Amino acid sequence: MLAASPRTQWAWQNMSRFFPTAQVLRDGPISELQEKIDPSIGDIEFTREDGSTATVNEQFDKYPMDGLIVVKDGEILFERYKTMRPFDKHNWYSSGKILGSTLLALLEEEGKVDISQPVSAYIPELEGSVWDTVPVEHALDMATGLDSTELDEPAGDSRSNPEQGWYRWTSAMGLLDNPLGVEETPLEVLAGMQRRGPGYEVFEYNSINTFVVDLIVENVSGKPLPEFLSERIWRKAGMEHDAFVAVSDGGLPASFGVMNSTLRDMARFGMLFTPSWSEISEEQIISDAIISNIQTGGDSAIYHRGYLGELNARKGFPDDRNISNRYQWDAVFEDGDFWKKGVGAQGLYISPSRNLVIAYFSTGSGDDQEETMARAIAKLF
Repeated sequence: MLAASPRTQWAWQNMSRFFPTAQVLRDGPISELQEKIDPSIGDIEFTREDGSTATVNEQFDKYPMDGLIVVKDGEILFERYKTMRPFDKHNWYSSGKILGSTLLALLEEEGKVDISQPVSAYIPELEGSVWDTVPVEHALDMATGLDSTELDEPAGDSRSNPEQGWYRWTSAMGLLDNPLGVEETPLEVLAGMQRRGPGYEVFEYNSINTFVVDLIVENVSGKPLPEFLSERIWRKAGMEHDAFVAVSDGGLPASFGVMNSTLRDMARFGMLFTPSWSEISEEQIISDAIISNIQTGGDSAIYHRGYLGELNARKGFPDDRNISNRYQWDAVFEDGDFWKKGVGAQGLYISPSRNLVIAYFSTGSGDDQEETMARAIAKLF
């Protein structure tokens, strides 16, 4: 389902036909985004890993991009669509991971979550398991040292081998087939995970960590994640449309991979991390302290030891050094910008200092380097 085709283009804009979903509801006045279109953004050039160059417009025309928006100082400077319309919803895929981590950061700021405490302190079903030894912070930053990772298993077959822990968990969530016919719950899979090495030494990308974060949010808030997301963010930020996330048959959240919204609403979410928050919300939802923690709280040493960190640095951002990750963002740069990616090249790029947001949807392989393009756009402001 990762190869670009008319089928995947349709599927990624119609995910509610494949999975049970829960609505993320908007409310109140729509925050109208003013337009100050600058066509020259389409001519911005960037260099790909193979040394070839392309402009923003060439990237959009040649590769399976579905939509792209650039918002500066609260105004839309650039916006293009190809396979979708402005009011169509598109899957964020793993870009949705930052939703639960943002909500947890809000709870942490309120003193309701202590990220130095073990995960099992907030998920009772995991008491007595290896999660007794995993601080919440390690799950937040995907550096638990546990097995059943998504990309870092020695055999590299987490997503295809039904005997692997990550596959078993995804199957238990109802997102993959269950060819072995094993009946187990997602939390039973997690309870059977084992420690492979010390925590917080390697950035090991894993959607299981996001699932853990989302469950903590639900248990602490006392509300399903989609409802809490609606209450704390979506109904406060002048969103134009409702969104939706996938849930398991048992109602467990799957926003780590199936969050769906319009492109402009994705950009509005990004604006909450910039000074333009005041253009869409009556209150500052994401505090300066939370943003500063994203920018300065990570560890570049663990980032560059992991498979995805090394890949991002080498392929996506070869001109940047000392990249880190923090609270589910895939890359945090020395200049304070940060970025999150979803499989198939969905992305949200935030530059608080430039008051800039770049959001894009694609139906690609994930190797088309839209992140390099976004970084090049940002550096010209």
